[in-house]
Amino acid sequence: MNNCVPNRCLDCRPGKIRLVKNWSEERKAEFDLRATYRTFILLTIALTLGGPSLVAGQTYGVDSSYTRWSKSQAEKVLNDSPWVSSQEVRIRREGQAQRAAGAPPSLTRDETNSVASGGSDIPIDFIFTLRLRSAMPIREALVRLKQLDAKYDAMDEKQKAAFDASLKGLLECPACANNYVVTLSSKSRNSPGADAVFSTFKGARIEDVKRYIYIANDRGEHRELVHLVVPKAPGEEAILFFPRFDEKGTPLFTVDSKEVIVNLTNNEVNISTNFRIDISKLVRNGQLLF
Repeated sequence: MNNCVPNRCLDCRPGKIRLVKNWSEERKAEFDLRATYRTFILLTIALTLGGPSLVAGQTYGVDSSYTRWSKSQAEKVLNDSPWVSSQEVRIRREGQAQRAAGAPPSLTRDETNSVASGGSDIPIDFIFTLRLRSAMPIREALVRLKQLDAKYDAMDEKQKAAFDASLKGLLECPACANNYVVTLSSKSRNSPGADAVFSTFKGARIEDVKRYIYIANDRGEHRELVHLVVPKAPGEEAILFFPRFDEKGTPLFTVDSKEVIVNLTNNEVNISTNFRIDISKLVRNGQLLF
């Protein structure tokens, strides 16, 4: 949301100035002044034009109204922003290996950082995507895509009000006030329809997976999984909830933290399906958006 959208950039450095041997100091100064002025004008134009909407200070539309985002902008927040992390994992269907995310034997990790799943020997490349759902930009992007699908911009005020009410829970996320919420999904390029997250979590019990799944900061403090929404069909996300505060009311992450660490296996050394996200990229206007 990795990871902010770059503006159109102009190389505005002044060109090398060849000074003629017989130039006067006044002519040299005048030439330098003109070059500096041209540079200033180019920088001003570059900063003014920027991108069509995602301009400087409006990274991924965070500082602008999400109701003005285009479909491509909303999708970029969901797929290529600081609040999203993706990893590719090769899954091969064979043998016994270490369990991943407390999964049943159908989905395990082997010594080659692959995940094994009983069946054929053909490996499948999965892309696992983690999203920080409790971050407002992610929720705004989800709502905006639903608005665009429903042709929200063409609705009258009464229709908009009814539509907004139907998505109030998604946008406001009452559970996010006391929980860090993340989602995990997977898809395969070489085996369409296969979904490792669905296969792993569809029969999972929170009592089993909480032994391996937790969220932590760079100081080694962590929160265990307290709630899990399993995907009901391939293509859906697993939704994981972790307490935001400890018994003293202290949040796990602040603007001074370094990393969000989401552990999804029982062997943190093997990080194929573990995630680390740079917290400095999640801070906007002095506020941590997570």
